[in-house]
Amino acid sequence: MKKIKSIFIIFGFFLIMIIASFLILYQYSAVSLRESLMRVAQIQMEYARALLEQKINEIEIEADGILNSNDFKELQLMVMEEYDPYDYVMGVKNIKEYLNRRQRSNVGMSEFILYWPEPNYLISTLNKSDVSRNMLDRAEDNKWFYWEKEVYFVRRYSADWVPAEEQPYLFIKMERDHLYKIKNMASGMGTGGTLLVFPDRQSLFSADGMEQALLTGLADKQDKEAFELAAANEKYQIIKSGAVRNGLELIAYYPLNEMRKPIMDMMGITARLLGVILAIGFVFMVLYYKNILLQLKIITEKLRQVEDGDFTSQIEELPDNEFSYVFQQFNQMVSRIGDLVLSTIKEQQLRNQAELRQLQLQIHPHFLYNSLSYIVTVADKPEAVTEMAVHLAGYYRYCTKKKAITSIGEEVSYAKAYLSIMAMRKSITYNINVSESLYDTPIIPLILQPIIENAIEHAIEEREHAKYLFVKIYKLPDGSVRFEISDDGDGMSEKEIGHLLENLNKKNRDEEESVGLWNVNQRLINYYDGSAGLRFGRSIWGGLLVSFTILPKRADNEAVDC
Repeated sequence: MKKIKSIFIIFGFFLIMIIASFLILYQYSAVSLRESLMRVAQIQMEYARALLEQKINEIEIEADGILNSNDFKELQLMVMEEYDPYDYVMGVKNIKEYLNRRQRSNVGMSEFILYWPEPNYLISTLNKSDVSRNMLDRAEDNKWFYWEKEVYFVRRYSADWVPAEEQPYLFIKMERDHLYKIKNMASGMGTGGTLLVFPDRQSLFSADGMEQALLTGLADKQDKEAFELAAANEKYQIIKSGAVRNGLELIAYYPLNEMRKPIMDMMGITARLLGVILAIGFVFMVLYYKNILLQLKIITEKLRQVEDGDFTSQIEELPDNEFSYVFQQFNQMVSRIGDLVLSTIKEQQLRNQAELRQLQLQIHPHFLYNSLSYIVTVADKPEAVTEMAVHLAGYYRYCTKKKAITSIGEEVSYAKAYLSIMAMRKSITYNINVSESLYDTPIIPLILQPIIENAIEHAIEEREHAKYLFVKIYKLPDGSVRFEISDDGDGMSEKEIGHLLENLNKKNRDEEESVGLWNVNQRLINYYDGSAGLRFGRSIWGGLLVSFTILPKRADNEAVDC
């Protein structure tokens, strides 16, 4: 009896140990699974937010492109001046066709509206009757607003030659289907859902009673990004993305019971198996370890690798259980995030490479040789030698400075030194018009001189009797600064300008092409945005007008190698 009793005691002891171990493992598994799912959901939410921010940027850039197009400017001239009715009708037709083309070629933009408040003109890609006048009255430059659960961006055209009362507004509406796709991307697990809400916590899309209850409960959780919330007799895990620039916010929710379901299913199986012999219980423990703990270990290790910056991490072997879906979602999200990171790194490398090449190409030997040769030829004229030496010193002192950011005043001084040297060597007449109030405005270095050098080499020197070069820098009403470099050379045709812009906008420069303008264009786009790229037109003398517009911003003064 004692032996039997001892066996039962031993069996009961091991049974208690198994039960206790199982309870401990269950607690650990539940916590680990929940944390893992939370990380996956947060990664998916960050990805969806990045897509939403990217589309916002695309819409704002598209607005600038439309308002700076030739079709729009021609129509604006017709609106401002006396015009032939037929020409005006054709102008309206052209701009409407242009807007339709832009709408078809841009995903996520469902409507374009041009509106002149003063003459009360309206051009839309939809029927005019579908455009609400009350909505048009809410126009405000460079603002996002909402109207009847639609999201609009407004940009007002501003130019010196257009009176303020005749400046039109451009409305661009975000496509609801595209927003719906982005909303669904934030829902990484099929057991939950996602809401896309306005600042007043109203859902952009229809919400059922449970979702409305969740939105009501969010009122006192404004400062939290992840938390639990009870609604409709059930607890949910809430994850918020935070509001993007246009005020929208993604909110993902997951039922806690559904998140715990894999563990609960295993608990039921294990509880039934505990009634059998210890051997079966032991086998189950082994299976439990392989099917649950090992999978949690794998996804935890992979998530740590992602946290350490390894976005190539993938789970190769997918188990035949509930974790297969989680692993697939993990692989997809890490791959998408890795693509975004690689794209960002590539853009930064391109910027650094373009700046480094531009800085290195400034000190070319031919320029120095020609300047020294000039000094030799005027050795009998001390004043000329002194003047050339002073300009050379200023020129090389500036381009050898290790500064990532300079000021417009320093950039203009550098350009003056270069032009003074060239004017002493060649028959060149130049003028630089810039207000002293702009001297302290920050700008990336070595921008003006390559454009001026290009104008001298390819315009003034290639045309007989050409000698004029004019640089103008002035501030626009929206706070941006415009730079214009004009010459009296032969100029360029529309076809030649189009070919030049195509080459300048290439991400990789061909070896046989000139590096000067390409580097300047790439650096402007990389540091500011696409709207800061070089533009070309005809100067007042019939030559070439090169211009670019920047919106000054603060930047750190990191050292760069010249």
